[in-house]
Amino acid sequence: MKRVLLLIAIFMLSACSQEDDSSLRIVSLIPSNTEIVNELVGTDYFVGISSVDNYPESLNDSDIAKIDTFNINPEEVIQLKPTHIISHESISESAKAEIDQIIEATNAELLVINDAKTLDDVFTSIKQIGEFLNVSDKSDALVEKMKDEREQLIEQYKNTDEKTAFVLITTPPDIYVAANDTFMSSVLNDINIVNVFDDLQDFPMVDVEAVVERSPEYLISATGISKEQVSHVVNDEKAFKDMPFTDEEKLCVPNVDEISRPGPRILSAMKDIAECVHE
Repeated sequence: MKRVLLLIAIFMLSACSQEDDSSLRIVSLIPSNTEIVNELVGTDYFVGISSVDNYPESLNDSDIAKIDTFNINPEEVIQLKPTHIISHESISESAKAEIDQIIEATNAELLVINDAKTLDDVFTSIKQIGEFLNVSDKSDALVEKMKDEREQLIEQYKNTDEKTAFVLITTPPDIYVAANDTFMSSVLNDINIVNVFDDLQDFPMVDVEAVVERSPEYLISATGISKEQVSHVVNDEKAFKDMPFTDEEKLCVPNVDEISRPGPRILSAMKDIAECVHE
C-alpha cells in the first residue's frame, strides 16, 4: 500500500512540475540574460525578448515579441502575459515605472541582474537566473563547466610572457575603453594580459594621447566592426603611427557579442583573445 501511495505522489509531483513548466512565460530585457536562459531552458518559454537579441540565431526567425528596452510599451508586454521578467541593473531605474506597471497587471515575478564586473559576477548571474526559473541544477552545472574551462585557460597561459593591451569600445575621435571593474578586464587578467587602462574605472572616454602614453602592444576590439575596418581606423590616426598595435597581427577582433555580453559565451571570447595575443 505504501508503495502505491509513493508512486501516486511521484506521479502527482511530476504532473505538477510539467504543468508549471508549460505555464512558464519569460520576458528577457537584455541579450546576456536571454543567452543565459537559452542555455538553461532553451527558447520555448520566451514570450518576449529585447529588440537587439540575436543569439541563438533561431530567435531571428521566431515569432517571439521583440521589446525596445529603452522605450518599453507596458501594454504590449502585458498582453504577453509573462510569469517571469528578467531585467538588468542598467535599465532598472529608467524603466522602473513601466516594469512596475507590467508586474501590477500580470503578477509576474521580477529578477534584476546586477552589472557584472568580473567573471565571478557572471557566474553569480547565471546561478541567480537558474534559481529564479527553478532550474538550479542546470545553472550549477553550467557554472561548474565554465569554471573548468576558465581554469584550463588560466593554466594554459600562466607561464607565457605578460603582454599589454587595451579594449577598444568605440573608435576615434571619441575613444571609449574597458577599464578596471569590468568583466572584460577580468578576462584579460586571467590570461596574463595587462589592461593598460586598469588604473581607470568602468568604460571611460580617453584621448589619443592617453593611448600613446601607455603604448599597449595589442588592441582588442569590442567595436563590432571588422578587423580590416579596425586596421584602417588605427592606421589613419597619425598619433598611432609608431604604436605596436597598428600591426595587423596585434589586432584582436573576437566576436563582439561574445566579448561584450556577460553570459555563457564569454569563455569563447577569452579563448580567442588568448590565442591572438599569446600564440
